[in-house]
Amino acid sequence: MSKREIEETSTDEHLSKKLKEKTLSAAQEKMEKIKKELDVKPWTPDVTIQDLITSLLDKNDRDAFFVADIGVIIKQWQKWVKHLPNVTPFYAVKCNPTMGILKVLEALGTSFDCASRTEIESVLSMGVDPSRIIYANPCKQITAIKYARTNNVKLMTFDNLSELEKIEKFFPEAELVLRIAPDDSKSLMRFGTKFGVHIDDCSDLLEMAKEMNLKVVGVSFHVGSGCFDASAYDTALEMVRKVFDMAKTHGMELNLVDIGGGFTGSNDEMFGKFTEVIRKKTAELFDSSVRIIAEPGRYFAAMSHTLAVTVISKRSIKQEDNRQHPRRTSNNMRQYNYYLADGVYGSFNNIQFDHAKPTALLLKPTNKAPTPCTLFGPTCDSIDVIAKDTQLPELKIGDWLYFPDMGAYTTASASSFNGFCPPPVYYYCNSELEDY
Repeated sequence: MSKREIEETSTDEHLSKKLKEKTLSAAQEKMEKIKKELDVKPWTPDVTIQDLITSLLDKNDRDAFFVADIGVIIKQWQKWVKHLPNVTPFYAVKCNPTMGILKVLEALGTSFDCASRTEIESVLSMGVDPSRIIYANPCKQITAIKYARTNNVKLMTFDNLSELEKIEKFFPEAELVLRIAPDDSKSLMRFGTKFGVHIDDCSDLLEMAKEMNLKVVGVSFHVGSGCFDASAYDTALEMVRKVFDMAKTHGMELNLVDIGGGFTGSNDEMFGKFTEVIRKKTAELFDSSVRIIAEPGRYFAAMSHTLAVTVISKRSIKQEDNRQHPRRTSNNMRQYNYYLADGVYGSFNNIQFDHAKPTALLLKPTNKAPTPCTLFGPTCDSIDVIAKDTQLPELKIGDWLYFPDMGAYTTASASSFNGFCPPPVYYYCNSELEDY
């Protein structure tokens, strides 16, 4: 390398460092403003989650509430930047649409994956530039397409001819991303039966888009939620490359790859395997001019929320014949039904909709031996069951349980059935935004 080249490289690195410092400073400033808006309290390392929940019991009259740690979101974002520096995260708003999470992610510079007009409205209300939104629902309402056009949200997905016809009529300037159907058999929740065009039909759909004078800019896929095999991304990216090559035969130059979601937030080893495959495969198949984005949801949200719930009622049941024996005192002859202040119509809807298996933990430790029990929610519906045939030390009315990792697909789908409203959220922060 010549002296001039060395000097130019040194200058580029210096400018890059200065830009990074400026970006970090702006994000830190935004974060401080958001902390005030959300009334975020500091969370020091010497305070346990049990201590924190206990301190809140005397400050509110709620029977259930969330403790949200925005420090977890910050850590997850920094981990993302480290492992996938060239992949822009578009947070999947549907995972947890609370303004607290959205504002924190916006301050970090994250973009957003929206699936409806309402989600787009929420993101735009924060002052987010429309270019930082992908309308990633392949089957959109006409009114929503019109709204996206009015607000210049151009980037959107499609996977069928009917969608192209709607877009041609109501938003012909849109920038389209073709969603393909990869092999999603390595995931707990598969989407291939509902979304994504088969690879054999991609060429025809691209040709139709060209005939309609519509602009196709990229390809997207989703390997499914709860993916447990990194090879799913490998094969999906190979398919994307084939579609890029198909597009060339139709005179189209694609420049965007959307690798979807399916990222675990709690398993660092698995996340490392996923990101290694993604880094290597995208570098192998696409040149640097191709933009890579993703749609992580639970990766950011899941571990950020802990749910605290009180026991509102209790029944004692004889195990042999399931008859109620309220006076029986022999633990080996009894099991218990506990009724909690939140259930499957509220925050525990993730049991039904997201294959979740929430873990109940005691707020106050005890030496009592575990006994068989069933945990019910508070509604008058018999299907409101949180856990069957589980084991907990005997509880009494007024005791508290807490459930970690309850930030993903909980508040998003919670209802007020029977008049039981979703729990409030109290914000804390145990990690600051630092150099990355």
